[in-house]
Amino acid sequence: MLEKLEKIVEAIESKKGEELIILDFQGENSVCDYAVICTGSSNRNVRAISEEVEVKLMEFGERRLNIEGQDEAHWVLIDGDDVMIHVLDQKTRDLYRLEELWGYASVIFPRLDA
Repeated sequence: MLEKLEKIVEAIESKKGEELIILDFQGENSVCDYAVICTGSSNRNVRAISEEVEVKLMEFGERRLNIEGQDEAHWVLIDGDDVMIHVLDQKTRDLYRLEELWGYASVIFPRLDA
């Protein structure tokens, strides 16, 4: 799992994703084990980040189960099975504040090796 998260982080960072955070839900949530959240600087950047995450997942031998929001690119949600990846524009991220919504989760990024 750690390697999969590292590939996702690599994809986000390669497209200049900002405010990257990974939340650990293991044992707390039946939907996924991890949530990756990041911000794109524009709708075009949000789309580019989400597309690069898809590419990296495929290179890793994984495929996304579903993707939503790429057309408008305010909030793209990629269902990576055990990892949900949220790529949001700044306005949408400020509005929904997912980190606060899931305050019970442990933050494991940027310290993936800890």
